[in-house]
Amino acid sequence: MPSLIVAGIAVTTGVAAYALPLDQLRAIDVSGKINDLMIAAGFGIDQVNVSGQHYTADSDVFDALDLTNVKTFAAFDSDAALKRIERIPWVDTAQLTRVYPGTLDIVVHERIPAFIWTRGETNYLVDATGRTLGPMPVASSWNLPRVVGEGADSEAILMLSALRQYPRIEHEYAYGERVAERRWRVVLKNGTALDLAADREIEGFQEIANTAAVLPALTGKPMIIDVRTPGRIAMRPVTQTSVRTSSLAGAGMTSVASAQQ
Repeated sequence: MPSLIVAGIAVTTGVAAYALPLDQLRAIDVSGKINDLMIAAGFGIDQVNVSGQHYTADSDVFDALDLTNVKTFAAFDSDAALKRIERIPWVDTAQLTRVYPGTLDIVVHERIPAFIWTRGETNYLVDATGRTLGPMPVASSWNLPRVVGEGADSEAILMLSALRQYPRIEHEYAYGERVAERRWRVVLKNGTALDLAADREIEGFQEIANTAAVLPALTGKPMIIDVRTPGRIAMRPVTQTSVRTSSLAGAGMTSVASAQQ
């Protein structure tokens, strides 16, 4: 570093720098002038252009660049800045390019919401990886499946992927509730609730779709359809307290023939 500093002084002050003894050169405090020297040499970050963002705040990107403390390309750590930008919730990937002499171009590629997660009184947009992107804007027109309950954000995509294999059930889908952070209750538009066993979403949907006696409940009088026990479907009418509860009473249930294989 001393040789770089001396060279910088030589460029700035001309041959007069060489007239000073080496010990006097070392005594000169140029620590506060390094940025100025780098900017004078063409290494300054004069302009930043950000494009591709729709939901990512410009201020979040600029904060990630840390331009308050880093004013030159010589001091700019592009890898670290890229990692900070890609930690912004909406950002999937980004590219940073220097355009000579002093411009930094940033192109942002944003994540795509896959479903809406209701937690408390707030609706959040979540992508297919389970990453929460942020609260859904009040005036938003996102037409996405909805889920509720703790843990629903990280597990919903598996249930929704299974649901897509059964269009007749998917067409009637209203929302999915994560129960006790381990299983799903799928509520249909007519109020019917499908109680699925933990980690058996595909099997549960398949049993329902293949059992003729169950299908009228998808659009008719609301029922509780319980497929938590493999090979057995139990049904009972919905009551006011049946749906959106953590457990269902077994009284009054009617057994239905097992699904056709």
